[in-house]
Amino acid sequence: MVGIFRTLCIVAAILALPLAAAAEGKIAVVNLDEALASSQAGKAALSQLKTKFEAREKALGQQGEDLKKMQEDLQKKSVALSQDAMRSQVADFEAKAKKYMDERNKLQQEEQETQQQILQPLLTRLQKVMTDYAKKNGYTVVVEARSVPYFDSALDITAALRQEFDKSK
Repeated sequence: MVGIFRTLCIVAAILALPLAAAAEGKIAVVNLDEALASSQAGKAALSQLKTKFEAREKALGQQGEDLKKMQEDLQKKSVALSQDAMRSQVADFEAKAKKYMDERNKLQQEEQETQQQILQPLLTRLQKVMTDYAKKNGYTVVVEARSVPYFDSALDITAALRQEFDKSK
């Protein structure tokens, strides 16, 4: 009985937090990914990233298609080939598949590292702009939109934050 009462008290306290925060000040919601991606600097950075890796991604895509065709051919020829010829072709396929996977993993890692290098300074700047904007406009709490299951669109400051970010340098 005491455990149920304690649980109910905790749930009531958690539910009362947003009400207490609203009584204390203003709450805003922001989608930082959208603010960054739709900003001038964000668009330029994302375009730069796409351009840098586009050719390698296309080449890897072609390699993947070639591997699919090779696998289909192996399946079709499996009955007609001798065991030695089949082993040889399977070994060749496996070597090419391993090389493909290694190259794909290497590319993904390079893309992530480069994305981090390019976007991290922008995210740091966006964070500062958001903090300044919140202080200037009297917000006591700014919550990332992904962490809130529902919110009134009137609380969304993403567009205003993007505009302030575009003005900042």
